[in-house]
Amino acid sequence: MSQQRGLVQRLISFLKRPEIEQAGPVHNTYDDYAPREATAATAPPIEAVADTMGYATEMGSADRSPTHGSRLDALLVRALQQFNAQVGYVIRSEQDGRMQYCTGRDAQGRYIYPTEADPDRRAIFLALDSGESQLFVHTTDDNTPIAVLCGPLYADEQIIGVLYLDNPARSRLHRGVFDVFCDQASRMLAEGIS
Repeated sequence: MSQQRGLVQRLISFLKRPEIEQAGPVHNTYDDYAPREATAATAPPIEAVADTMGYATEMGSADRSPTHGSRLDALLVRALQQFNAQVGYVIRSEQDGRMQYCTGRDAQGRYIYPTEADPDRRAIFLALDSGESQLFVHTTDDNTPIAVLCGPLYADEQIIGVLYLDNPARSRLHRGVFDVFCDQASRMLAEGIS
């Protein structure tokens, strides 16, 4: 018993020594996003972007409805759940610079039709211009901050689209995890899975 008491006392005195720094929480800078403010975006004016977006308003050959889902839709819903986001879109970038709406889902998994989609075009062009996933923050008219997480999708070292999440939970933002979702969506777009 006295040996244990002596050991405990030595351990306590060792831990109280001033020259030993207590370890703090581990901080991985790779997981941090540096939010960009709306005023810092270098995207074209919103009127010019609206002309170049060219979303398809047709449903395409596959019947898109709240009950129809593809592997890309399932991936989008998993990303929404992972980041606790409200809505998400996968948007394809065509060779001529036009943007083609592929799919969109809300947090409950319901399909968002192209005519109902309203992504922040500045965030999309910021992600396309930088070639990296971006956290874009802007404020609404009532000064409520809204975040957008947008990442480019690559195939053969060329950007073929973006994965867009609207208002993700700030506590769940991890660049490595988001990049995994972007890689999976890239492969699906490159394989023609919609």
